Amino acid sequence: MDTAGTHRKSFGHTEINWDRLDKTKFYVVGAGIFTGLTVVLYPISVVKTRMQVASHDAVERNAFSVIKGLLKTDGIPGLYRGFGTVITGAIPARIIFLTALETTKVASFKMVEPFKLSEPTQAAIANGIAGMLGSLCSQAVFVPIDVVSQRLMVQGYSGHATYNGGMDVARKILKSDGIRGFYRGFGLSVMTYSPSSAVWWAGYGSSQRLIWRYTI
Repeated sequence: MDTAGTHRKSFGHTEINWDRLDKTKFYVVGAGIFTGLTVVLYPISVVKTRMQVASHDAVERNAFSVIKGLLKTDGIPGLYRGFGTVITGAIPARIIFLTALETTKVASFKMVEPFKLSEPTQAAIANGIAGMLGSLCSQAVFVPIDVVSQRLMVQGYSGHATYNGGMDVARKILKSDGIRGFYRGFGLSVMTYSPSSAVWWAGYGSSQRLIWRYTI
């Protein structure tokens, strides 16, 4: 049976528990990978958001025309409206997610061990619970960041207000709607991302054990 501070052994492979993890490298690598992906994919979010809020009278009818319009008026920076806000808030959110994921995973493994299930099944349950709770915790930061960044993405477009940066958006939201204004869509975000995170991490955990079983 595993105990805190030990390595979890699985079919000849050693998995490092949270207690023994090099957390500095873990957070730096995790945040670095996430930041890199965000840089690459962020323009897609900007274009998608603009298309979703466009009025019937908008000139840009498709993704290509939205990109063309942004490049014409703002250049490359136009494709990264709100990016600073996203990175500033999303890195702490990612750290919260990774911390909740790994610490919950350890507790979940201990919870399912007495049931004497197969290791892939234990891994699926423990990772699924960890993924769900990790996503739930991180949404507390992700949702407000999304609310602010989306307003920056569409500012001045198709009749939308213009802002002087993320702090200006936050100030106006707080003034008009209070704290609740930062959590519009929170319930739907939790309903969307927590189950999908649970399924993804459950599949990852169980398939990892199966691969170890048949390859090591």
